[in-house]
Amino acid sequence: MDRMSSDDAVLFSTDYGAVRWAPDGQLSLPLSGECLTMDPDEVSALHEGLESLAAQVYRCNCDCRWQLRVDDGATVVLGTDEVLRLHSLLRGALVMLELHDILDAAAIDASGVNDDGPRPTSEA
Repeated sequence: MDRMSSDDAVLFSTDYGAVRWAPDGQLSLPLSGECLTMDPDEVSALHEGLESLAAQVYRCNCDCRWQLRVDDGATVVLGTDEVLRLHSLLRGALVMLELHDILDAAAIDASGVNDDGPRPTSEA
């Protein structure tokens, strides 16, 4: 799949931060004051791990500290607002990744197209 790989290519952003394409095709995202870099496929796993935590935070309705285990086994401590904002950021990033996959799947390979001029269009 052809992914954008510009240093400043933002996949999705919120007031919490932005998920950006790293030069090597990975994604970087803000996590508790740090920058976490991961493969696009790993974003889904992080979102799934955060999903149940975010549900607890919504039910709790308190200002607490929460622990989130990331893929490398490290544990990150987040405040209530950070959990909810990160959850929204990851959800948006997943939607954008799905959109990229849909657009990539719908792309027509130019080598298989017979280009003998403009295509006729129907006018209403």
